[in-house]
Amino acid sequence: MNIRKLISFTLAPLIVSVIFIGIPLLLIFLNNYFRFPVYSNIFFRIIGWILIIVGFSVVTYSTTLHIKTGRITPLPVIEQPKKFIVSGLYKYCRNPMYVAEIGIFIGLFFVLGYVLLLTFPIIAFIMIHIFITKVEEPELHKVFEEQYMKYTKTVPRWIPKI
Repeated sequence: MNIRKLISFTLAPLIVSVIFIGIPLLLIFLNNYFRFPVYSNIFFRIIGWILIIVGFSVVTYSTTLHIKTGRITPLPVIEQPKKFIVSGLYKYCRNPMYVAEIGIFIGLFFVLGYVLLLTFPIIAFIMIHIFITKVEEPELHKVFEEQYMKYTKTVPRWIPKI
């Protein structure tokens, strides 16, 4: 097993736990500590649960597509892509997994109501956007060249083309 795969198997669960559990818990703690408002509305909770369920479904679906190409992780930093995926949700949006993750973070705010949870999707979006434009897209361009250039001209990065 090479070092990238070893890192993926050991660090990925830790990173996912910190992102999806640790950071929201920290923001909830800080929200309570500074006595920021907590909103509660059944309509928003329903929307939040829909965002979370759809988001996790899209992340699972996208991860499955990457695994079917022979990769153990969808992150090109850990493992170089072996096949260019343009099927499924990737026909409509270049980054459905990241869009879904942002949706999950927004859903957390709607479900739990802690105001500081609103900062999470904003900061996550900025960090993801920088990662995509500075690391992921240059790597995909290097590996898939012309095919990727055509793809970027027809499929939007964030807002799905319907």
